Order: sequence, then structure tokens, then C-alpha cells
Amino acid sequence: GQRPGAPPGRPAAANAARERSRVQTLRHAFLELQRTLPSVPPDTKLSKLDVLLLATTYIAHLTRSLQDEEESPAEGLGTLRGDGYLHPVKV
Repeated sequence: GQRPGAPPGRPAAANAARERSRVQTLRHAFLELQRTLPSVPPDTKLSKLDVLLLATTYIAHLTRSLQDEEESPAEGLGTLRGDGYLHPVKV
């Protein structure tokens, strides 16, 4: 058994195994990214979209902090500011 329209020489079982591996790798990458985010408890369930939103806004925050550091080096990185830092974790 091959599916109709499947490339010759590629059984469906091999395709399914490859897809499971790809999904598992992607899931692991999202979990690893979520673990690096500040203020997110380890057992928190977040959607992939929420993880991406948190990561991009945190990166933007770090970028702003570094730019601020270049302008006034004595202040340091400081704390997370409320301007644009989204946190979808429901309390």
C-alpha cells in the first residue's frame, strides 16, 4: 500500500514516521523556547502562538534595553517595562 498520488518508492508508513518525527521536533523546540521566557511558570500550558508572541515581545524588550544601555550606560538593563510586553498567561 501506497496512497494514490504518493511519490513512487515512498510508503505511507515512512511518510507518517517522518511526519511524527517532524512534529515531535517542532514541539520540543517550542517547549525549549517557552522555558527560556521569563515570568512563565514551568507547568504553564501556552499555545504556539502565545509562545511566539511572548518570545518576540521579549526580544523587542531586550533590544530596547540594550539600546537604552548604549544611551545611558549607568542605568543597566533594569526591569521589564509595560510598553509592548505581552503576557498571555492567565492568572
